Amino acid sequence: MEKLALSIAHDLYGGVLGQEGWHAALKRIRNLTGAESACTVILDRRAPAAAVGDHSGGDERAFDEYTNRYSRYDPAENVRHRLQLGNWYIDWQWFTRHALDRDPFYQEFMRPYGLRSVHALPILKNGVAECCLSLQFPLSQPDTDEPSKSPLLRLLAPHLQQAATLRHEFLNLQQRAELAQQLLDDFSFPLLATDAQGRVYLSNRAGATWLSLPGNPFGASGLKPSRAGAGSRLAEALVAACTRRTRLATGAHVEFGTPPIRYAVVAMPLPEPMSFPLSTYEPLALVKVHTHDATPISAHRLLHALFGIPHAEYRLLLLLMQGHHVKECAQQLGVSQETTRTQLKSLFRRTQTSRQSQLIDLVRKLTYGHMD
Repeated sequence: MEKLALSIAHDLYGGVLGQEGWHAALKRIRNLTGAESACTVILDRRAPAAAVGDHSGGDERAFDEYTNRYSRYDPAENVRHRLQLGNWYIDWQWFTRHALDRDPFYQEFMRPYGLRSVHALPILKNGVAECCLSLQFPLSQPDTDEPSKSPLLRLLAPHLQQAATLRHEFLNLQQRAELAQQLLDDFSFPLLATDAQGRVYLSNRAGATWLSLPGNPFGASGLKPSRAGAGSRLAEALVAACTRRTRLATGAHVEFGTPPIRYAVVAMPLPEPMSFPLSTYEPLALVKVHTHDATPISAHRLLHALFGIPHAEYRLLLLLMQGHHVKECAQQLGVSQETTRTQLKSLFRRTQTSRQSQLIDLVRKLTYGHMD
């Protein structure tokens, strides 16, 4: 029994990075419990209703209909908040069989697909999402609670919870990384993520074009050897960006091409919103290149993409860049000094700076004097 549970758990953990492992585990659980179908049901608190995730067996149309329409009418939705991790929900125990047989969800959805009852095990609960393992049993099988008493499923329960948590975190971080890439591609100037040696891990479209130019200082194995002082200054800037804890920005000018074109290159520690999955194993630098042909930038869009700075905090930042004190900023913005101080602390937190001088220096170098 333990070897079988570990074998299924292996499939679950293998499914953290893809669907195949969970599909295999659900198929084995379905076969072992006699369920007609098995699936994960996911509730994203930002969405109006639950949705079917991975599934095995059953009718594909049933999963689609549940996600698109019937999840809103599932009686389980009314008691979801009372269900605890590791404790089974068995529909006929929460609601009498007489009540279920008269319920529209069972009459209009369950019965037409030949289903009689649902057993569900909550395996994930956090502030954003919930997930449960759901087993659906056929009309031919009388009401029973045997699956919930299965020694195998008791052994699997902690693995289901851990694997579900890991997969949710991975998918969330993967989504953030994809969003960061999309945001970076909106900018017409090069943005790169590199290590201390200059190996490029990520670039936006403009960055990829810039990296393809003959004479570019970045190579496949890192910065190319250079006798010029600019090359050594760029190398020092990358090392500093990958080792400093504060968001100090440093950089250098590089010149290449025919005729030679001068570029300003700024390096800083990779911002937190972009840090996964790139900096899982080592610290990375964000490199911004100021080119002669880039269209005028929207500083707010850039700072929002990199640090998540909202409009209200950006308005304060503009005034600080103009040399105003916090008290003057509060007066001009029509807010209390306490609100202004709170917003300033948020700016420090987002940019991982600790003083106004650091914050202003960082923004000036990233925006290269363009503030809108």
